[in-house]
Order: sequence, then structure tokens, then C-alpha cells
Amino acid sequence: MGYINRFLLFLYTLAIALAALGVIVLCLPVFPIPVILNETAFVLSRWETLAVAALVFILSVHLLACSFSGGSKHEEKKEKEPEAVVVHGEGGEVRVAVPAVSNLAEKCAMKVQGVENANAKVESRRVAGGEGKVSSSVAIRLDLELGARKNVAQVSDAVRAAVSEQVNEVLGLKDYSIDISVAEIAGKDAAKQSRVS
Repeated sequence: MGYINRFLLFLYTLAIALAALGVIVLCLPVFPIPVILNETAFVLSRWETLAVAALVFILSVHLLACSFSGGSKHEEKKEKEPEAVVVHGEGGEVRVAVPAVSNLAEKCAMKVQGVENANAKVESRRVAGGEGKVSSSVAIRLDLELGARKNVAQVSDAVRAAVSEQVNEVLGLKDYSIDISVAEIAGKDAAKQSRVS
């Protein structure tokens, strides 16, 4: 629930609490009944009473609709935020941001000869490890753009080896997978070759 809805709910509950308190006072023999009936008749004849009742009804319907909604935009955004990769060091648990792992994979892939461009997508989920430790299972997907006349299998094997080495050395992860797909084969030679053939 957003801040505006929380403020409206605060006002609504305050008004309901005051109304309940008013009913309690009216039920006690504090005021004579003719006075209460006279004041009630006066309040019910005013247009302000109708406006306030309509406003309270609209606010009630709005808050009822909010109670059935899935949550606020902030909560939805929080749920969509990527999970951090959990790494264990001697001093304890360390969280590495998913974009940092993605950046590491892209840089490793770009160092391999034949790779023109690399785009990495990293997904992380927590798994229960030994001795009650929580660790991360990481899935790395690399979309590569290769240069012309490069063997796709050899380049992808080299990329997988380079990324795997960095993930082991830098992050110390054991549970990970690397999925490689070639999105494009670029370069001027490829364009000339396609025209000749």
C-alpha cells in the first residue's frame, strides 16, 4: 500500500473511531433524548452531511479495492529486483550484485578472440548448502556476436572456459551453468562472403 493510501486509511480509521466514540457518548445518559433528536434532525437536513457521507463512501470503496489489489508499485518493483549472488568467505557471507556478475561474464567473453560483442543475463536463486549455509545457484546466459570466419564451436568453448575460470577464481562459485547462444555473425568479410555465395 502506497503512502497516499496509508494516509487515507489513517484518516478513515480516525473518523470511524470518532464516530464510534460519538455513538458511545450518545448511548450514555449524558444528553437528554429530545436534544439528541433535535441535533440529529438538524445534521441530516444539511447538504454538508450528504457530501461527507458520499466522500466516506467513495473512500471506503477505494480502500476496499486497494485491499484486493496485489500490492503497491514499490512492492512489485522489489519483487522483480534481481537476487544477489551469495558467496562465502572466511569472514562470512558476501552478497555480490547480479549486474556485477553479468559485467564480469561480458568482460571475460569480450577478451576471447573472435567475439565482437557480448550480452550477459544472469539469474540467481538461493539454495540450502551444507552446514546450514545458504549459497547461490547461478545461471549465466551469454548472447554473442562473433566476427566473420570464426568457428562457432571453438569460440563458444573458449568463452565458456574463460567465463568458467573467472567465476571459479573471482566468485568461488560451484553451482553455476553457462548457456551460450550466437546472436549474430558480424564483420565486413561476412558481408562480402554472403554476396559472393
